[in-house]
Amino acid sequence: MFKYIFLCVFFSVSLIVNAASVDDWLDKMDHAMKRQNYQGTLIVRQGDKLQAIKIKQGVIEGKSWQTLESQTGEDQIIFRKNGHVTTIFPGKKLITVSAAKVGISDRGPLHPALPENRNKLKQLYLLELGSEDRVANKFTQILHMTPRDKHRYGYTFWLDKQSGLLLKCDLMNNKGRVLEQLMYSNIEFLSVAPVSQIDESKLIAFKKVLLPGEGEVNSKNWRAEKIPAGFVLIRSIKTGQQQPAYHMVFSDGMASVSVFIESAKEKQTLPVGRSRMGPVNVYSSFVNDTYITAIGEVPASTVRMIAQSMQPVQ
Repeated sequence: MFKYIFLCVFFSVSLIVNAASVDDWLDKMDHAMKRQNYQGTLIVRQGDKLQAIKIKQGVIEGKSWQTLESQTGEDQIIFRKNGHVTTIFPGKKLITVSAAKVGISDRGPLHPALPENRNKLKQLYLLELGSEDRVANKFTQILHMTPRDKHRYGYTFWLDKQSGLLLKCDLMNNKGRVLEQLMYSNIEFLSVAPVSQIDESKLIAFKKVLLPGEGEVNSKNWRAEKIPAGFVLIRSIKTGQQQPAYHMVFSDGMASVSVFIESAKEKQTLPVGRSRMGPVNVYSSFVNDTYITAIGEVPASTVRMIAQSMQPVQ
């Protein structure tokens, strides 16, 4: 569970100048995410729960790689390179490998998608430069990303003033409450790539599982009849043979909602309605004998709208 960020636009007569400044910062951030060598410790806070992750990024011949190693909870190491994600579970002697990059669900340590789709996001979020602050003993520029409607959460980003690297990200609800915070407690910028500590010789005996890639984008079996503006289907996968199930992902380019669809004969044993896990909202409902669950880091009204609007394609 490592996630990822960013954006802005000023309400003033100098709107064009400020918008250009925002784009300059996003370009700087994009360059740092792809070209900066560094290592540090990322702290993830959800309510009273904290998770620490040791992160390294190296750039070799213009191509970057990352390792994310958990320091708390279950022992796991994530390795990202060339759009592929490999997760190692030492305690289980298990390795999972993604077949390909899967868009919104394949985040970097904080949130690398922003610079690539900023023009679309500016229609859905108000992007503004904020003040300056200090994070991990580095001076930063703050960027605010405020949703233009009630169907998504907002973000605040702290970018290192020297390199442009994202050092902190807050996920915020419409009342300004921080739901999730990702922040480097320490970070070191390096002139050369750090050494990856993954010893591949020790992984030979591990079980390897290949995860599905992007899958079909246009679902032939289910569709959402009502979704918030900006959200589109980016992934649709059919699983199971005797009892087919489906996994669909809708995204606006920042936020995403996963929808799980499966047959349900024992209705009385399955929960219906809203539930919550930290910043994640969940809504479950039935369509005849089919159980629908929508889940995402979005407001409860958004997962409810999508779950209740799922219908089979006739």
